[in-house]
Amino acid sequence: MMDVTVLAGAIDDVDQLTQKITGLLVGSVMSLMVVAAAVAAWAKTKSLVSAGVALVGGAALWFAVMNAAVFRDSVGEEIAPDSGTTKSAGAGYSVVRVIEPVTGDRR
Repeated sequence: MMDVTVLAGAIDDVDQLTQKITGLLVGSVMSLMVVAAAVAAWAKTKSLVSAGVALVGGAALWFAVMNAAVFRDSVGEEIAPDSGTTKSAGAGYSVVRVIEPVTGDRR
């Protein structure tokens, strides 16, 4: 039983380490890349407008990376089947578009 407790502690330590590394990467590396993109755009064009656009684009990309799980889950909710259930779309579900035939005079 002692081996299981040690293994659980090691798994918890690895989980905490990966959370800290992820926080470091998102916090420092992403901010460094956003600033580097803005500086590179300014150096290439000597335009503050293009540097600002690069900064806003980098910030938008950073926002998308930080909220990737929210975007993923919202897609599953929007493509849910219309059966009145609260299940999210997943394996075995599909979206079907039914087109009714046009009746009337065809020439």
